[in-house]
Amino acid sequence: MKTLIYRALDLMQPLGLCWLLLTAWVALAWCKRRPGKALPTLAWLVLSLATCTPLPSWLMAGLESRHAPVTIGALPQADMIVCLGGGAEPSFIEPTGIHLKGAADRLSTALALALRKKAAALVLGGGGYSQDGEDHSEADAFVQHLSRLGEMPVEVVSLGLCSDTHDEAVKCAALARERGWRSVLLVTSASHMARSFATFEKAGLEVIAVPCAYESSFHRVGDMRWLHLPHAGSFSIFASWFHEVIGMAAYRWRGWM
Repeated sequence: MKTLIYRALDLMQPLGLCWLLLTAWVALAWCKRRPGKALPTLAWLVLSLATCTPLPSWLMAGLESRHAPVTIGALPQADMIVCLGGGAEPSFIEPTGIHLKGAADRLSTALALALRKKAAALVLGGGGYSQDGEDHSEADAFVQHLSRLGEMPVEVVSLGLCSDTHDEAVKCAALARERGWRSVLLVTSASHMARSFATFEKAGLEVIAVPCAYESSFHRVGDMRWLHLPHAGSFSIFASWFHEVIGMAAYRWRGWM
């Protein structure tokens, strides 16, 4: 009974309600053989495939499977641990001074590596955020957060404001040359690893992939349903997959990977 109530509530949400109304529209159009059925039928099909089936997760799994899963203990030593941005943003109202985001698994994984002293330094990348005309760095904010928690077992380095993954790779390569480093434990989302790995290798670094933040339902704990009511999370998974596909094409075209 509780499950039925939850599913009914799902259909009252904007996404579920739009899908339900579109389903009724398409059904009525076909029953009454009205003209102009093709476009609403196509819209219903796209919406249903994207939100009621595991298609987005299947597409995402293809990206996430390009590098094998790893365990912290089995990873070799390296010169530096590099955590790409996207896991946090500066905050003026959070008690910690930062707001964790969807890719926070990157930070969790990088910290686990640092606590095991898998490298001499933890290097943090990330973008910037503007507030009242002033830019604030994601990496700087997290370095400050770590300093408030206590002394880290390894050196923590911020790359400052980075415009994209290529910028992070270029800055890491410059830091490596300056310190005499070569190998890097690269921590980023599994879906983002293929592009990041190739970009950091192109920058001249020896890369050890540490994929994390798996989004596909094929790679997460729990029973996967092949058909289900519309789920807004499917949009996020599809958007991440699409972003990476376009990103890899753009990086190849620019010669960054």
